[in-house]
Amino acid sequence: MEGKIVLCIKHNVSTNFSGIKKLFDFHKEASQYYNETIYIDFYHLDWFDANLSALFGSILAKLKKENNLDFSTDLKFLEEHFNVLFRNGFLRSEDAIHDLQESTVSFRSFDLNDKASFVDYVENELFDHRGMPSLEVEEKDSIMQSLIEVYCNIQEHSKSTEPFYVCGQYYPKQGFLAFSMVDLGVGFLPAIEVKTKGEVNNSYDAIKWALEKRNTTREGAPGGLGLFDLNSYFNRTNGNIQIISGDTFWSLDLENAVLKKFNFPNPYTGSILNLFFKR
Repeated sequence: MEGKIVLCIKHNVSTNFSGIKKLFDFHKEASQYYNETIYIDFYHLDWFDANLSALFGSILAKLKKENNLDFSTDLKFLEEHFNVLFRNGFLRSEDAIHDLQESTVSFRSFDLNDKASFVDYVENELFDHRGMPSLEVEEKDSIMQSLIEVYCNIQEHSKSTEPFYVCGQYYPKQGFLAFSMVDLGVGFLPAIEVKTKGEVNNSYDAIKWALEKRNTTREGAPGGLGLFDLNSYFNRTNGNIQIISGDTFWSLDLENAVLKKFNFPNPYTGSILNLFFKR
């Protein structure tokens, strides 16, 4: 690999502060380069939560667009050791690799003016997945409306013109399905800081504000139930929800902990929503 630019992703990349921080650090390191091909070394990777393909895919797309970076890696190694990344459509191989385990919710990106395709994806890939808990009609409708509101907030308030990314993974041994949504906008804080006339001035307080019932930055239109209803559902069902925006990592399961949040030294753009549906 002499002469190559090599960046390494090691050990465990799980859907928690530590795992997400590794991907943020990768973005920070890669963003120092321009007009190059970067080789990604996965040889020391022990585990990668496949739903985080949404975040990793957004990072690679952002680096490609803004820094004109290309990426290469040992696809044969990944196919042998992490074939879930092929089964969910994040990576491609010469031969189609089917998800015989039926554990993945496919990696996709959606334009911000393509709500119909996103709704179809949620209905047919997420809700119909074998890893999803049985949902009452009212619960399913509430979750759908909440995800649509999240979609609309990305469209209206993130100031992003870039696609947003989704991916899910069922973990049968742990008994939950994790679903990740990532946008490349400006995060929660800017619109909320304006709405509250500066009373909310940091990302943690912005996340907490957005979780309150009927708090919305929309003018003259209803809103503010999406994150509140999702938080209520996961609280009621012993699931979990994580929100990452600005430099802040917040999750429902931290609410009962001494430390209510974590802060990233190298924050990424936009926002991340990780939902953990418990069977």
